[in-house]
Amino acid sequence: MASALPPATGRELSNPPSDGISNLRFSNHSDHLLVSSWDKSVRLYDASANVLRGEFMHSGPVLDCCFHDDSSGFSAAADNTSLVGHRLVVATAGRHVNIYDLRNMSQPEQRRESSLKYQTRCIRCYPNGTGYALSSVEGRVAMEFFDLSEASQTKKYAFKCHRKSEAGRDIVYPVNAIAFHPIYGTFATGGCDGYVNVWDGNNKKRLYQYSKYPTSVAALSFSRDGRLLAVASSYTFEEGPKPHEQDAIFVRSVNEIEVKPKPKVYPNPPA
Repeated sequence: MASALPPATGRELSNPPSDGISNLRFSNHSDHLLVSSWDKSVRLYDASANVLRGEFMHSGPVLDCCFHDDSSGFSAAADNTSLVGHRLVVATAGRHVNIYDLRNMSQPEQRRESSLKYQTRCIRCYPNGTGYALSSVEGRVAMEFFDLSEASQTKKYAFKCHRKSEAGRDIVYPVNAIAFHPIYGTFATGGCDGYVNVWDGNNKKRLYQYSKYPTSVAALSFSRDGRLLAVASSYTFEEGPKPHEQDAIFVRSVNEIEVKPKPKVYPNPPA
C-alpha cells in the first residue's frame, strides 16, 4: 500500500506551545529547532524525528531565541534583532534601526530610520552580509544595504506583498516573518494572511507561494542546508482577541524549484 502524502502545509510537530509562538530558529549544526513563546517557554525539538527534546520555562513571555551551539541557546524578552558576521542589526520603536559592530558595542555604527512608513514587524540580515530586509505591518518589505556609498544606496528598494483585492478594495496584511535560504540567498516571507511566499530579491520576482496555513504566519526558519522550512502558524492578534486556530509548528520539505533563482531570459537580438 502506498504511504499517505504529507499535507500541503508540511508535517505538524507534536507538543506545540500553549500560547502565541514568537520565534523559531533552526540550529546551524543539525535539524534541532528552538521555539520561543508567549507561554513563557523555550522548547527544543528534533524537527526530523518530531520529538520535543527539552523545555525551559521563564518568568515572563519569551519574544526571541537563537542557538549558541547545537544543544544550548539564548532567549530574550526583546524581538526584531538579526546578526550577520560582526554586525548586529536592531529594529526599535519609532521605526528606528541601529546597526552595531560587535567588536565595539559602546554605540551604534549606524543609526537609521526605516524606509517603510509603518511599524517594523521583522528584520533579517542577508546571508552574504551586505545588508538586511525589513518588513512592516503595512504589507511591505524593504531591501537595505550597509554600505552608505551612493552606488550601494541606489540598489535599495521596497515592494508590496501579502495583499489581496476584495470587493474593489485592497486588504493589506502585516508581514511578520522573513527567512533567507542558506544556499541560494532567496527568501521567504510570512504574513497575517496565512501565506508563505518565496522571493528572488536580486531579480525582484516571486518564485513560489505555499498553500495557506490555518492562521497568521508568525515566524519562519530554513534549516542549515535549506532542505526544511519551519513555519509557525500562530495568531498574532492583529485583529484583537477573537476565536482562532490552535498555535502550531509545521515543518515542510523544500524543493529546489521553490527556492532556486530562475535565470534571466534575454530577448533574441534582431537578425
